[in-house]
Amino acid sequence: MTYFLIKSLHLISNFLLIGGMLVNAFVIGMVPPAIRSGVIPALRRYDRTVTTAALGGAWVFGLILAFTYGFYTSGWFGLKFLIVIMLSALHGMQGGWLRRMEADPKLDPPGFVRAGMPIVLVSVVVIVFLAVVKPF
Repeated sequence: MTYFLIKSLHLISNFLLIGGMLVNAFVIGMVPPAIRSGVIPALRRYDRTVTTAALGGAWVFGLILAFTYGFYTSGWFGLKFLIVIMLSALHGMQGGWLRRMEADPKLDPPGFVRAGMPIVLVSVVVIVFLAVVKPF
């Protein structure tokens, strides 16, 4: 019972995190500078309150699952862990660029941050595959 509760909280946190990161990526990469100035302040508030809290929840509940149920010794978990670290770093870069773009909406972020949407989507597919199939 406890396993399913923690797993559910982990999944809910991940859904909120991925949704927030995709919205960040959309605004950073596709919204024209003329519209950014009206959108970014509200998005930054949402990112700080919901997406960042979801990131913390995903980490906490994920680490509880990994260490309580012994997943940390599996090879698939190591690869998943590396991808999660990369997504956490991308979220930090997105937050930093949203802050910079709020001050100057005409700024263009680097390619890695602008390409956040496909990076997040491919990462989620790989993570779900690893967690469900546990190939190694």
